[in-house]
Amino acid sequence: MKIGRLLGTGLTAEVYEWGQGKIIKLYFNRFSTDKWVNHEAKIGHIVNKSGIISPAVYDKIEINGRKGIIYERIYGKSIAEHLLTAPWELFYFMKKIADLHYDIHKFSAQGLPTQKERFEYTIKLSSRILGYRVKRILDYIDSLPDGNSICHGDLNFCNVIISGKNLVPIDWNGAYSGNPLSDVARTSMIICSPAITFGIHPALSFFAHYLRQMTYKTYINEYMRLSKAKFEDIDAWVLPVAAAKLKDRIPGEKKWLMDIIDDRLKRLN
Repeated sequence: MKIGRLLGTGLTAEVYEWGQGKIIKLYFNRFSTDKWVNHEAKIGHIVNKSGIISPAVYDKIEINGRKGIIYERIYGKSIAEHLLTAPWELFYFMKKIADLHYDIHKFSAQGLPTQKERFEYTIKLSSRILGYRVKRILDYIDSLPDGNSICHGDLNFCNVIISGKNLVPIDWNGAYSGNPLSDVARTSMIICSPAITFGIHPALSFFAHYLRQMTYKTYINEYMRLSKAKFEDIDAWVLPVAAAKLKDRIPGEKKWLMDIIDDRLKRLN
């Protein structure tokens, strides 16, 4: 079968049409390893079989030396794409993301990386930046409550497809089993990132900051309303989530994240 039309490009792969009702996620050379592809295919299969609405995993394949995974095609636009033409729906969809996150956290599954494994792996990837802080942060994680919820690990507007009446989360590569509040803290930090400008001119950066804060409050308040979680319990995860987020290497985030990490470590003292 021939590769079809290019549907999208991400940090690790390109996504193409693949026959009827399927897509192929074809990895760039640096990510085109058996370990990487096997991990993502396994995670996607576990999540789909858990009962969460998510793309089915059909097969693994290699084309011209690049490895790929064949997935069920989810028809529709990401929330991020939708908001480009309907920005007034930002707060509506922020609440819907919170609702979706709460629903995801009702599920559990065997075979996913544990919370401890996931954080230890991602934090150690930034050990050169973190230095002596790594051990202190990992020790701190051991003091936090565990859990057995399925956690997406990177839920945001780019990773949710509006498909008919459903919101379908995709890109489950970072999923793990653990405390759902760690997952909420991750999404919260994505929302608050200074790298998110909402298309506002730099001269009007104050308004970007205000919009981030309003969006964050909409999300966090809705999740707390549904789950009855306490803010301080979510906030306790900010330190490890900030340390884990360094590995994303997003322009404009490093100093922001390091300031958060250092501030949180001082509070522990």
